[in-house]
Amino acid sequence: MNNEMAQIALNQLTNSNNGGNRLVAMIGAKNFVRDEKNYTIGFKFAAKATNKANYCRIKLNAMDLYDLEFINIRGTNIKTVSTHNGLYADMLKSTFEDETGLRLSL
Repeated sequence: MNNEMAQIALNQLTNSNNGGNRLVAMIGAKNFVRDEKNYTIGFKFAAKATNKANYCRIKLNAMDLYDLEFINIRGTNIKTVSTHNGLYADMLKSTFEDETGLRLSL
């Protein structure tokens, strides 16, 4: 996932033109990681007490749809909390909000 494709995914997640900045402001997103070979971008966020995930990975799959993976990272312990495959762009925001309890809009 090149820089432009990563930015598009973040914009679609937040329904805005500055997705990365909005994620930083709204949910404290940090440590953005882009994997061009696997068409993936991930970021860490401040987890709410009601959810154990603190990392989100967005992958553009072969069908041009998105796969969302929610992960809990504590030190060297990494555990997948949930996975959502084959999401259309307009489903990213609601899936993220439902899964984490965090809101991406005011």
